[in-house]
Amino acid sequence: MTVSEIYELINSFAPFDRQESWDNSGLLTGDKNSEAASIMLCLDITKAVALEAVKKEVSLVISHHPVIFSPLKSLDNNDPAVILASHGIASICMHTSFDLARGGLNDLLIKKLDLDAVPDLAIDRETGLGRVAVLDKPCTVKELSQFVKERLKCSFIRFNFADKTVKKVGVISGSGSGYFKEAQDIGCDALITGDVKHSAFIEAENSGFALIDAGHFYTENIITEFLYERLKDCAKSVFIAFQNSDKTQII
Repeated sequence: MTVSEIYELINSFAPFDRQESWDNSGLLTGDKNSEAASIMLCLDITKAVALEAVKKEVSLVISHHPVIFSPLKSLDNNDPAVILASHGIASICMHTSFDLARGGLNDLLIKKLDLDAVPDLAIDRETGLGRVAVLDKPCTVKELSQFVKERLKCSFIRFNFADKTVKKVGVISGSGSGYFKEAQDIGCDALITGDVKHSAFIEAENSGFALIDAGHFYTENIITEFLYERLKDCAKSVFIAFQNSDKTQII
């Protein structure tokens, strides 16, 4: 298949025209008419990933986070986008286009957590972002946090209101704590997300709302397994790039 054909396949289940106005999803490097003989999948196209793509002579890298997000004002040889482009490697990034898609990242996350989403109910009604589930058996925030940690294999997890009872829970992959009021307004007792800032925890604390921070990486890296299953027959080789959480250490 060509890069263009892979692009159209992705567009069929995660339409690029549905991405947020501030996003940069789509074909970001390379020739759309080139052959996608070998495909690498990853959450982030870091310098290490770009160099791995070069070493393994990859034709196309598909990531969740855009390899070009802010406008480039100079071309640094160490920039992942420059590394890919200089070696003729194409990149397709499916960021908010996949976040907002039916069957997209938030649906993958709620399925990974073994929760049943309430049909046709999103946390952000305007964009369709986020999912909501009602637990079969109420539990405490601490118990739910431990369950999330085990399911996502997190290095650690952060939460407040340890003893608060949870029955209805919201789920937003990545960095979704800014939507906790919307989750609260539709009756959620807690929100599972990542990248929760100190100020968000304080604001939620004042509102009596529980936040569970499972980390940006762990709530989104599940995309690579999904993409592998969708694309494994589309090229001579399809593989997932090596990426640990974010190279940080937990002690």
